Amino acid sequence: MGPINWLAVILSANLAIAVGFVWYGPLFGGSDLFGRGSGDEGKGSGLISGIGGAILLQALSALMLAHNFARLGPEKLAAKPWLYWMQSGGIAFAFIIPALWISYAHQRITRREALVDAGFWMVVYLASGTVFWALR
Repeated sequence: MGPINWLAVILSANLAIAVGFVWYGPLFGGSDLFGRGSGDEGKGSGLISGIGGAILLQALSALMLAHNFARLGPEKLAAKPWLYWMQSGGIAFAFIIPALWISYAHQRITRREALVDAGFWMVVYLASGTVFWALR
């Protein structure tokens, strides 16, 4: 097992947050990034707690990717660099997106919102794979 690239973990988590602001801002501004709700009850503190929660979740996701890449080892990753994207995109495709869609089906979330969120998570995980590849 190789070492965990802590710089890539931090940059990956921060990149995910930046992608979120662009994804749910200018690109798909109709979506609610931090679950503020439709009423007045969540207008202030929901944004702050949402940002904190998003950073924590992104840091945990990046740490798990780092562990995965460390387990593969630097020799294997150097010989097969596509594993960065195959592993990170595979996690999004096989675990994150189906879990979201199952949850959304129970909540009766629109198909558009589900597709926007699925696209976001795929882009974030592939971007994280790119960060780990670039900082190898």
